[in-house]
Amino acid sequence: MNNNSRNLKKVKFLHLVDHNGTISGLVSRLSIFPEHCIITSFPKTSKNKIKIIEELSKNKNIKCILHATGNKKYFYNLKDSLAKQFTHFYIFLHVSPKHFLIKNRLNELQSIKALAKKSNTKILIPAKELIKEYARYGLKAIPIQLGVNFDKKSSNSNKKYIISVCTAKEKIYHYIKGIDRFSKLIHDLNLDKYAIILGNKNKSFEGIKTKKVSQNNFLKYLSQSKVYIQLSRTESYNLSAVSAKRLKIPIIASNIEGHKDNIKYGFRINTLDQAKKVLKYILSHPESPKLKTILEKNYNDSMKRETLNNFKNSFNKLN
Repeated sequence: MNNNSRNLKKVKFLHLVDHNGTISGLVSRLSIFPEHCIITSFPKTSKNKIKIIEELSKNKNIKCILHATGNKKYFYNLKDSLAKQFTHFYIFLHVSPKHFLIKNRLNELQSIKALAKKSNTKILIPAKELIKEYARYGLKAIPIQLGVNFDKKSSNSNKKYIISVCTAKEKIYHYIKGIDRFSKLIHDLNLDKYAIILGNKNKSFEGIKTKKVSQNNFLKYLSQSKVYIQLSRTESYNLSAVSAKRLKIPIIASNIEGHKDNIKYGFRINTLDQAKKVLKYILSHPESPKLKTILEKNYNDSMKRETLNNFKNSFNKLN
């Protein structure tokens, strides 16, 4: 937690985060704004953290946002009591309903629905495309535009990698992130020596390098990439794609939920055959006017929508 010296009187939004990784990296950026307080349950939940939560709950105007994926972790397990404790309570679901189903967590969707029905709890999501998806399970969801500060520039030379990303070690996430699809695509086109799966060192994908990297090293690899590929089976919002858009790296992505909001221009594909065709085109025409136009559109779209100020302002619009 980076709020120990914070003037709590300025706080309007309390963010509770169980997930040490992409979600905490995203939400922690809001800490530069004095009205946003971020408290994590890792590395451990101290008495001081609990004291701050209790103190903030006395302010009936505070909006408490629990960031969740359905994993039964510390703050998530307290959602029923938090809903009673705070006048304005939100659960920000950073995954799609399909993610819940793949992870066999339909019961968690049902418990969230029950909580929303009996209390003041509202549901937040990172993409408009997910509104209909969650509505099928009886959940009315409010989209929040995610955003980051980003001032890195892409290297114009030495483009050598073809990358995909999977940060989790569990095999179920390899399936969710479509790493099996990526592997087949790479093997079929004999591109193994150029391919890297970034996130965690793993020996599951014979012939394709895997590498655990920091955020800075991830951006270094991405900036030196010919193309970023993510053939996920489900996504809520792909933050790696945001970085690729800012670095003007071509993106090939599955045509699913969050990608439709996230990757408005360029190459969303439905089949591996389509992915092969697009990848061949990108590799053989890296300087084509068509490709450069797509990269520029993606860049401008990201600079317009996916900013930290827009992320902050989406919360300001909450009732």
